Amino acid sequence: MTLKRHRFCQRRKALGYSQERLADILGVERSTVVRWENAETDPHPWHRTRIAFALGVTLEQVDDMLADVSVAKRRGQAMGDGTQDHDANSASAARPELLSGVRSFLTDYLTPPAQPAQSLAQLRRSVRRIHDLYQRASYSSAARLLPDVLRQATELTNDPSGHQTRDAFRLLAAGYLAAAKLAAKVGDGETALLSADRAAIAARISDDQALVAIAAYQAACGLLRMPGRAGEAEEITRSSIDHLAAGNPTADPDLLSAQGALLLLAAVMSAGQDDTRESAQYLSRAERLAADLGAERNRLWTAFGPTNVAIHSVSAAVRSRKAEHALELGSRLDTSRLPPIIVGRRAQVHIDLAAAAFMSSADRSTAVLHLLEAERVAAEQVHANVQARAILLDLMTKERRAATPGLRPLAQRAGLLM
Repeated sequence: MTLKRHRFCQRRKALGYSQERLADILGVERSTVVRWENAETDPHPWHRTRIAFALGVTLEQVDDMLADVSVAKRRGQAMGDGTQDHDANSASAARPELLSGVRSFLTDYLTPPAQPAQSLAQLRRSVRRIHDLYQRASYSSAARLLPDVLRQATELTNDPSGHQTRDAFRLLAAGYLAAAKLAAKVGDGETALLSADRAAIAARISDDQALVAIAAYQAACGLLRMPGRAGEAEEITRSSIDHLAAGNPTADPDLLSAQGALLLLAAVMSAGQDDTRESAQYLSRAERLAADLGAERNRLWTAFGPTNVAIHSVSAAVRSRKAEHALELGSRLDTSRLPPIIVGRRAQVHIDLAAAAFMSSADRSTAVLHLLEAERVAAEQVHANVQARAILLDLMTKERRAATPGLRPLAQRAGLLM
């Protein structure tokens, strides 16, 4: 018989971490993580603190996960070190490698484009397509196309004539922003931060302040996925908001949308620190900017507008653990007002409402129904989204099969069950 700390393993996988990746974050060898997961050894107290930060849980939850040891049921072939223990036919089987091509590009400086060089117009269409795929929650397709688009954009920035250099750097920045979004979505903070930083450099070269501001937003999102770096994320967000506010961006819809997106991020972060007053102030400022914008927009793929402000009001209520308020706000929310392409954001509402339902009641069926609806709207938003996967894990720890018959199949489709 083989022992396994299943909840510990599942939490790691929910965040998209391989054993090697978690070991790097914790400053230990991969073999140490393997022994912990196989219940062969126990982490030292100083390791438990780091584990709590890395997995986004409390020390008490770490102790519970480590104490929950059961017999591993093997199915089919041997599972090896735990990195290949999911069904290859699962919708999420490729999730740990979703960004493998992007990561390879970020660390490979010499490989030329696989395809003949594109024109500026062709590259613009390619970059737009990747952002459109992301907003439709087609993450696998976007990730597959990204590396070559980034190579193509890099090639165009080397134009000897200089005629299209500025536009090429603008498109390169937009490409890196797409990479940062994808990385943050699946919980890879380091890749998100590196991509956002490269986006900011390209945006500065192209002298596009709005893109620089969006890069700051994505850098903050990346930092939020990294243990112990929330303070840096807050500093970047607040300083960027102050800088844009000083420049009076209301005449430029791109700058206005960038500032609005940063305000919404600041509102959610403040709510997570139980500063509901500051969160409400940020939401109010964002609401005024949305009114100045005048309609539901999607400038620079921010989806910023009145409906997105309402969506973030729900997110902020969830982060501040005001579950009933989140559910009440959700009941009044009309996501049909969003531009049709904003599919992922519609699904995100149901993920937030699933979290609120889980917090508010012992009846887990409502939370499961919201996750199932999110999957219906955008399957990859549930299968890849680190927040949705964490909620699924929490639901599985309190599973009652008779009351939530859809939970286990959903967890299997998300790759959380062996």
